[in-house]
Amino acid sequence: MSEPVRLPCITVAMLIALEGGVSPLVAQQRDSTRARTAAFVGRLVNQIDSTPVRSADLRLLFVDSSRVARGSRGQDSLEVFIDTLRSRVGVSDSTGAFAIRRLAEGKYVMNVRRIGFAQLDGVLGVDTGIVRGTLFMEPISKLLSKVVVRETSVDVVKQRLDRVGYMSRYHSGLSGTYVDRAQILRRKPQTVREILSWYGIYEGDFMLDRMPTDYDMLSEYPADMVLGIEIYRHGRPTEFNGTRSGPSLLSPGGMHSAMMPLVLIWTYIP
Repeated sequence: MSEPVRLPCITVAMLIALEGGVSPLVAQQRDSTRARTAAFVGRLVNQIDSTPVRSADLRLLFVDSSRVARGSRGQDSLEVFIDTLRSRVGVSDSTGAFAIRRLAEGKYVMNVRRIGFAQLDGVLGVDTGIVRGTLFMEPISKLLSKVVVRETSVDVVKQRLDRVGYMSRYHSGLSGTYVDRAQILRRKPQTVREILSWYGIYEGDFMLDRMPTDYDMLSEYPADMVLGIEIYRHGRPTEFNGTRSGPSLLSPGGMHSAMMPLVLIWTYIP
């Protein structure tokens, strides 16, 4: 699935920082026995004191295609079309370390977010080697201005879940388990692993904001960034599998594959 993202017009290099500080990233050279996919590994650290930034959401959005577009005021911007099925997501651990593997060769829009830090954006190009680097995130501390309520506020959580189809699937009658933001807040989990353990989920097919991922990565993903979760143990939504019956006995993995649950996780990040 390709989705458009508009960025300021830039020249693509190995990595170009749009916000915040980024150390040079270098891909290892090719050799005759290397893997067919790339990896992006490194650390996230505080720009002020070099302490690790833990539980940060790091996304590499695969660039399917792009074009230069002219804005209404005559300014140029780069309209980038993202392929979510080839995009990848990672999370930093307690030491700030991260590793995103199985990257297809090409260019990616990089996005790093964590509560308390300025968003970090950039462009990353990979071949089939390993890209290593240290990313510096700027801590922010903002005083909120006085707020005057003039109209009914918009439920941002509901708006986001409506946009991704969560609410329509919930009301469609499709067999599934739906975990909303209220349920998550009530039980106060620290990680997605804790949420999934409530429902006995330790393996399956996982998607985070439509990007394929796995349980190992999700296990430490911060629960405070999750808006809703859908769990399908039997039938699956057509848009995520091409059929409501899910994998069959003839699918790779046979019976085990056919019984694997599908888990969809939605976060604040659009």
